[in-house]
Amino acid sequence: MNKGTPGPGVIVLAAGRGTRMRSTLPKVLHEVCGRTMVSHVIEAARAIEPRRLAVVIGHEADLVRDAVGPGVEFVEQTSMLGTGDAVERCREAMAGCDRVVVLNGDAPLLTGATIVALLRGAAEATMAIAVNRVEDNGAFGRVERDGDGNVVRIREADRQAEGYTERNAGFYVFDSAWLWKNIGRVGESDSGERYLTALAAMAAEQGGTITTVEVPADDALGVDDRRRLADAEAIMRHRIVDRLMEEGVTVRDPATTYIDAGVAIEADVTIEPGSHIRGRSRIATGSTIGPNTVLRNSSIGANSLVTQSTIEDSTIGDSVTVGPNAHVRGGTTIGDHCELGNYAEVKNSMVGKGVKMHHFSYLGDADVGPGVNYAAGAVTCNYDGVAKHRTTIGAGAFIGCDTMLVAPVTIGAGAVTGAGAVVTKDVGAGERVAGVPARPLPERANR
Repeated sequence: MNKGTPGPGVIVLAAGRGTRMRSTLPKVLHEVCGRTMVSHVIEAARAIEPRRLAVVIGHEADLVRDAVGPGVEFVEQTSMLGTGDAVERCREAMAGCDRVVVLNGDAPLLTGATIVALLRGAAEATMAIAVNRVEDNGAFGRVERDGDGNVVRIREADRQAEGYTERNAGFYVFDSAWLWKNIGRVGESDSGERYLTALAAMAAEQGGTITTVEVPADDALGVDDRRRLADAEAIMRHRIVDRLMEEGVTVRDPATTYIDAGVAIEADVTIEPGSHIRGRSRIATGSTIGPNTVLRNSSIGANSLVTQSTIEDSTIGDSVTVGPNAHVRGGTTIGDHCELGNYAEVKNSMVGKGVKMHHFSYLGDADVGPGVNYAAGAVTCNYDGVAKHRTTIGAGAFIGCDTMLVAPVTIGAGAVTGAGAVVTKDVGAGERVAGVPARPLPERANR
């Protein structure tokens, strides 16, 4: 936010309960494509580089404050007395702003381009109103004009308003001096609330200039129940996938692909059907994800293949194959050229370059050197009932089928464990062990 020169300020209204959501979570904190609704609105607002940006909070104020985080000013509305009251509380937060933009925190599809257009349309105007034309205005107010086409007021939805086709989208720009002079004059409605929409009639009566700016209907979609939440998610998903395809990503079936707003995917990546790419995941060029794969807050290197698997909070290197039906859990780093096969599970481990772990194996809390072969059924026994312990496997070691590595334990470089071994003590470099418990093999067996 630039506070050094005059410019617009932005108020985001995020104080409401959202009772129709039927949730203990504040309405604006429900997510659309991995990001809270209010965060989508704040990000869009930054497109105009506001001098000041305030978020009005009320219901579960601390939750909203924590979710939004730093970089905005918070204004608390202690009683739910309407949008007019909410805006009036922002007088100090908007000090020094020549224009005041008011946005709803439950409109996650609002884009920066729409806010820029609204601000431009407000030039020299007392008030600008975002409008759109839809067949069913529902519960939204309509813009009423006189015979000369001038806006005279915003009608709340009722039978008398049915002849008016311009729907009030709920976004406004005000001349700052005029707003602060008049906001205190907004009276209470029958419900005891003070509504911002009353300012339209006030401006018209004073001979002020009121402009309207038509905005896309999707941008104005307000989410007030679970159905609208699903609608918003579907539209946002379409936008995300469409943008990625324009940037050179192949998405085989957009209808079954779910990609969050914070995801970054490079060109020449292929996303197969049924894939869910969540959080702040990153996918480098040449990789193929899916089908039926879940990535969550994970990074996939170049030219890797992840098939029918789940990867969470982990980093995968270049030219790695994962799956089918593998599970890479939080805190894991997989080096380049590794192979994780079906029903392999890795958790909180560092896996070196070229490791092969093809099937039915578990690796937890481990540090694995390059070139290790981790055979079918091998398991790190990392939990003793009280605490987790780490396992270290040196470069080039061979861990035989059904080996149990009872942590804490170290397997030296080039060491070999026989099938079914239960390793409870450290194994030296180049040493071969077998049995229950595992013991060094005689020198003849080593040959």
